[in-house]
Amino acid sequence: MVVGGTLVVPLMWAIVLDSGTLTALAPASGLLFLAAGLYLKYRATYSPTEAFWSIPLALIFFGSFLVGCATGVTWRLHRPDLHGLAIGSSLALTIGSIAIGFARERRRLRVQRDGVPIALAELVDLQRHHIRPAPAAGASPRMGTVAFLSAVGLNLPLLLQLGGWDRGAVVWLVLPLLGGAVSYVLATAIGPGLARAVALRALEVRTGQRFTTSRIDELQALRRTFRLSPWLCRPSASTASAPGRSAPPQAAAPSGSARKRGL
Repeated sequence: MVVGGTLVVPLMWAIVLDSGTLTALAPASGLLFLAAGLYLKYRATYSPTEAFWSIPLALIFFGSFLVGCATGVTWRLHRPDLHGLAIGSSLALTIGSIAIGFARERRRLRVQRDGVPIALAELVDLQRHHIRPAPAAGASPRMGTVAFLSAVGLNLPLLLQLGGWDRGAVVWLVLPLLGGAVSYVLATAIGPGLARAVALRALEVRTGQRFTTSRIDELQALRRTFRLSPWLCRPSASTASAPGRSAPPQAAAPSGSARKRGL
């Protein structure tokens, strides 16, 4: 995440920002993504509230990709006067793609049973206030598609140039493909994820308890093996005090008459 914040995000804005702004943007973005990465690695409970905090990071990262694609086209056209239009259209496409995915998933989550969306019934444990991991069968095709599109986007320019294509033609072909791939990720992963977080947050409000991942014990045990765990991990690796769990009852002290009978 540090590399993405320090190098990728400023690189996507390199055409429209001056060197001084880029010099300031790189460390600021890097520190932001570094803090997010450290929190996910050492302290996150993967609750719905934490999912909301990931949305600004997704907007910054993927939105910068779309800005880079759009401004790359204006650079190729030698039209710096269109940079404002390119940035505006990129931001609109970023928000629109998330909104489309959010709306589609929101409609799917409207079908409920006993106040719980049927689509989330297998993922939510209301008794323990846990969120179970999504089934692998439903996640693998999406991740496979994203990985394939990423591989194509990264390697296509080199392959086309090796095949004899002109560099300018490669730019015209690759930039729209990269923009389409980013929009696909926003519409199929980020937007639906936000809709599920909203639905889970509504369950938290209704039950009065916060949800955490069902693997929090395993996760905390793993975190204790990391180098910075003494300073960055939560105070206790146990989830006995986690929301939804109560402390075991303690045995009552024997009364005075009982102690006399024992004597």
